[in-house]
This record gives sequence, structure tokens and C-alpha cells, in this order.
Amino acid sequence: MPAHARVYSKDEELGKRDDDFKPRRSPTASSLAKPWRWRKRRLLAVVALVVLGYVFLLNLPEGLGSVESRIASSVNPLSSVGKPAASHVEPTGPPAKPKTASDEEESKHYYDGPIKFYRLATSLHAITRTSGIRPRNRNVLFAVSSLQHAANLIPMACEMAKWDRNYVHMAFLGRDSLSVDDILEVNGVSAKDCTVYFHDGRSDYSEYSTEKRAEVAVSGAMKHINDFMHPQAIIMDDSVLEDAFFVRAMRYKAAEMRRALIEIPAGRYEDFLWITRLDSGSLSNWFKPTIDILIHAPPHSSGGLIRLIRSLEDAEYAGFAAPKLTVELPPDVEHFAQDYLERLQWPRNTQHDPWKLSTLTLRHRIPSAHLSSEQASVRFVESFYPSNSGDNHVLVLSAQAEVSPLYLHYLHYVVLEYKYSSYSSMEADRLLGVSLDIPTAFLNGSGEFMPPSTHDMRDNTSQKYLEEAATDRTDATPFLYQAPSATASLIFGDKWSTLHNFLSNRLASSHRGVAERTKKLVSETEPAWLEYLLELTRARGWSMLYPATPFVTVHNELSQIPEEYLRERDEVRGAEEPKDAEHLAEEPFLLAAESPVIEEHVERETPEAQPLQYMLPYEGDLPELPHLPYLAYTGEVVNAIVQEDLMVKYAPLFRSRIGGCQGTDATRKRLISDSRRTDDFFCLPGVDIEFDTSTEADEVQVANEVIAKTAGPKSGAEGFRGGTSKAVVERVRKGAEGAPVAEKPAEAGDG
Repeated sequence: MPAHARVYSKDEELGKRDDDFKPRRSPTASSLAKPWRWRKRRLLAVVALVVLGYVFLLNLPEGLGSVESRIASSVNPLSSVGKPAASHVEPTGPPAKPKTASDEEESKHYYDGPIKFYRLATSLHAITRTSGIRPRNRNVLFAVSSLQHAANLIPMACEMAKWDRNYVHMAFLGRDSLSVDDILEVNGVSAKDCTVYFHDGRSDYSEYSTEKRAEVAVSGAMKHINDFMHPQAIIMDDSVLEDAFFVRAMRYKAAEMRRALIEIPAGRYEDFLWITRLDSGSLSNWFKPTIDILIHAPPHSSGGLIRLIRSLEDAEYAGFAAPKLTVELPPDVEHFAQDYLERLQWPRNTQHDPWKLSTLTLRHRIPSAHLSSEQASVRFVESFYPSNSGDNHVLVLSAQAEVSPLYLHYLHYVVLEYKYSSYSSMEADRLLGVSLDIPTAFLNGSGEFMPPSTHDMRDNTSQKYLEEAATDRTDATPFLYQAPSATASLIFGDKWSTLHNFLSNRLASSHRGVAERTKKLVSETEPAWLEYLLELTRARGWSMLYPATPFVTVHNELSQIPEEYLRERDEVRGAEEPKDAEHLAEEPFLLAAESPVIEEHVERETPEAQPLQYMLPYEGDLPELPHLPYLAYTGEVVNAIVQEDLMVKYAPLFRSRIGGCQGTDATRKRLISDSRRTDDFFCLPGVDIEFDTSTEADEVQVANEVIAKTAGPKSGAEGFRGGTSKAVVERVRKGAEGAPVAEKPAEAGDG
């Protein structure tokens, strides 16, 4: 049936044609859209509803805001909390006070009406044209609640923008009524000199808001900011100085958004300017790295131990979590050291809070006659194991050390830059740790170690740093060294857990009788575990980062030979004798015939107390790791090609001599499924190995040549030279027996 026929009233039995009928009139959308065609009663009803609505708006409670703001809110409901700001004009003047206000409420902060943000939308919408709105970006936000805090943080924000590693934003979220332009003018900031994006996140009637309304306003503004900006980290002033409502809201929203909320300690703004050199990836992981301190106290070293702990107590910890402290005590503890440790409160409790627990751990060793290097290594390495291998690191300190007050600042700066930056490199994955000291002798104890300079930087980048930082080619620079140190070194958690696995496999290989005994590369004046760590460092191609300026002073007056390398003294002849044959046979390395002699360590004084960025070269900017000078374990400066060559050719040599591998099992490249395991260096029963067949032919040929060249003498420096290119052999020949400036033959050999 046609559509028009269904609306007609007709009787088909009458036999009439459809066009004889007139359709009944019915309301349609077009007629309703024409008010002049409405009936009078309908028109009057609509007018009455409009009047009633207007009267209703006029008679709402006064606490909900002015009449103009209520009308504007009804016109544009998106201006309330949780919605973008409206575009209408912001009301001026104080809002009406509630009639029911008590005497306590008759202060300036009385308004508790709806929250609107009139000034936030413009700057937030501009973000889409600059830094974008992707969840992962380069945005860093500074948040302040008053003019005083703005004055504290604006210089830091402008400094960070100058380094151009982040998009820097600053949001004003307090009660002050001064405009953003006036705030910047008061602080002497111009758009030309400071490329920070400023946002006015204050709500309407902010200066009259109650404490609760002000807190809700900060939370609402942060929601808008996060929706548009997605800041990777938030920086604020000290919570002790900031307004309470602001601190509560910021901590709640930061936890909800899962963003790092960094508080700059009061009065320490210049001391923390080094964070302006970090990128958003590093800042977003501000709270991830944790540090444990491990001190091995040898016998009769109480004076040095107390001096070291006092320097740790006096260091700067504001803005950081103080590290946990573990002290390995000798069997015989001197009474004054025992008394000092019993009174020690770590970390120092300046507020005398009875609920603040000490994080000091003491471990007392049971006396053991004829302590072997293997036993000493196991005992020390077992003293720490990371709870999270990616973020939990250990700082190993010698009892002869005395740390700089800014040692923790430096460690956090370096760790955040190289381990957590958005611009990480393969060199960062091969970083064993960070040393606070600069060596004065080579690993075998001979020669005078001369640290490299800016001239030795790799990839022709020295000129870049010379021009940008106005430094000289002979100026000191950080450098990478294949030699680990036990004096004052931060070792990353994943590398320490790998050392645990390596030491387990290494000892298993030695006990099976398949590992050859080679001469030590590390002097016997150093602890035994360092020799094992050097083997792992060479096999994995790791390196230690050494500073241009030391952050520790190493004293000489209490230096001692490690217990595991002490010789027994013959009282009749008045001379030292080698250890007994049974004990000597247990040693995994060939020891020197002569008793080790302690060489005096150059007591480099740490710089005078000043902000960290002034103590570091290149204006406090940390160079990229691939640009730094690289030193082989012999002390030879090598380029990137030779650096890779040292690792590739040492691995098959280690498998054949120490790992118990024979034939092609030693030369074939292994696949590494877990970087914390070292099964690829050993051929142990019950351990399945997966081989890499992609470039097997070439690598097997090279590895066979390496092993063939080193088939002769199993000690001395020949093993190392056989694993390098011919061009390096002649250069290393001068230094393999004691490094480039050696004055006596080395007591070291192939490892």
C-alpha cells in the first residue's frame, strides 16, 4: 500500500477512488518548527517554562556562584571540573559570602562554589602544535602554587629549556591573582631568553577559595594538563614550604597518573641544577635506582673505617633516599670501633624520629685459617644480591676511602643519564658501573697511570666538546676503562647478579679440573674477587666509567694486603714464607713468588664544596659514552674497532682454557637468552647451549687462529696479545708487562 494511502481514512468496500478523499491533518516536524502556527495554549506553556527556568537560576543558593557565572555554566556546562575551560569572560571581584557563614568562616578563603578554568584552555590547546599529545613524549612540568615558589623554580625551568632536551612547561596552580605576564615581569623573564611554556591553571575566585576547593581545583587542573600534555615528570618546590592543599593534590594526582613527583629541597636550587641536563626519560625514572653501600673492613683498620663512615654521614642526602649500609667486620673488632658502631644511627636522624628505622647491617666474619682467594671471593660477593637487578645497585667502598659530600649527587646523575635516558646506546648496556676514584697505577700494580684527556675522545668529537664547553685539549675528561676497581665503585645490579652466576660456573669449572691455572693480571694488593670480575669484564666487553674529577680520597696510612694473599712469617728466619703446599694447590691462579708490596696511592683531594655542575667538565653536561676515551685493561687507549675485537677474540680463548670447552665447542658463537647468565662461556655437564650459525664459518676460523697463536706459553702477556689484531700487538707489547709507562715487568698473564 502506498505511504500516502495509509494516512487516509477510507472504506474500500464503497468502491471509491483514493483521490476522492481528503486527508486528515496531522502534526508534522515542519509544523512544530513554526511557532506562529501553534495553538495559544501551547505557546503560553513554552513561555511559562522559560520564565520558570530563569527564576530557578536566579534563586539558586548563593554559595554556587554569581548569577552571571551560573547562567554561563548553564549555557556552556563544559566549563566545570573535568571539562575544558569555557571561552566566556571570567568574573571579577569577590564572590558573595554565604549567609550561613560562621565567625570562623568569615576569613578571606570562604568561597566553595563550582570550579571553572578560564585561562587554561588557550595554552593547553597550543601544546598540540608544539610537543604533541602522545603519552610518551619530552614534556616536563614544573608546578608552583605561589609567587615565592615560582621565583625559586623559574630559573631552573629556564635552564632546562636552554639545554633543549625537553619541552619544559610551568603551571601556576595556587591562589595568587597576579597574571602570568606580571609574574614573569617581576622575575625578569622574557620569552626570548626563556623558552618555557607557561600555563595558568588557577580557577575562578582562586584567591577566595576554601582549602578544600583549592585542593580540588589543583586536582582538576592537573587532570586537564595530563590529558593534553602527558608530562613525563613533575617538579615542585619543597613540600615543607609549599601550601598544604597543593602538596596533597599534587601527590595524589602524581600517584594516580604514575608520574615521578620530584621535590627540590629548600634552599638547594642551585645544587640541583644538574637535573636540567637530564632528559624526560631519565627524570621519569627519578625514584627507580637504589644504592646499597658495601664496606669490607680488614683487620686493624678501625680508624679508616670510622673516617669513611663519618664522611658518609656528612654527605648530602636531601632529595634522595639514603643508601642502605652493610659493613663486613673482621674476626677481631677493636673495642672503639665496636662502641662507635653501636652508637651509629644510619642514616643520620636529624629530627630524632623514633619511628625512623636504621638501615645499618653488620656482618661479623668467623675466623678461618688459610683463607684462600676462592673462599674470600665467595664470601664477599655473597654479601649483596640485588632485589631488582635492573634498579638495585651496590657501591663497594674500601676502608681507606673518604667520600666527597656530593658523591650521591654524582652517582644519581650518572646512573639516570646513562641507564635510564631515552637516548640509550649499546655502550650503556656494556657499562659495568661507575667509579668515584681515578686510578694511579695499573692493574698489576706497576707504572704510573696517566688518565686520558679531551684529546683522546673517540669519533673525532673532541673538537665539538672543545668548542661548546671552551675547554683545552689537555683538560681531564671522563673515560671508559676495562679494568674494574675495588676502591670506590658503584656496580650495577644486573652486572653483580651476572658476577654471581659467573663465579658459580667458574668455580665449578675449576673443581672439575678443566680450568687452567694462569698468572694473575690483578695485583695481589687488591682483593681476590676483582680477578674474577676482570675475567667476566673482558669476556662480556664491559667497561667501568671513571670520572674526570675524583669524588673520593684514598688514604695510604692504613693500607693492608688482603687476608687471602698474606704470607706466613717464619719467626726463626724472620722472613715470610709461601703458604703451605696444600693451601697453595687450592689457589685458582698462580701467585707471585715474592710477597706483594703496597704501592702508595696518590691521595687526590676532592674539589672544594660547590654545586655538581661546576665540578664536572663541559659545563656539567655528561658526554655520550661512545665519544669517551676507551682504555683496554692494559691501559692502552684503543678505538671502537679494537674494543670490539678484544671481546670477540677473548671469549673463545676463555672457553678453551678455563671453560672446559674443546674443539669447535670453544670457537662457535653462542646465543645468549639471559644476559645475567654466563653458560655461554662454559661447557658444563647438563647445560644445553644454543649456537649461533648465522656467521659461524668466519668466526670459527678467527677463533681457531686466536687459540693457535696462544698455544705456546700459558702465562705472561702473550695470551692477551694473541687475542688482538697485529696492529695492536706492537702497541700493547710495551704495556702488557706493566702498561704503557711500566717501570718493571708485570706479574700478570693471560686470563
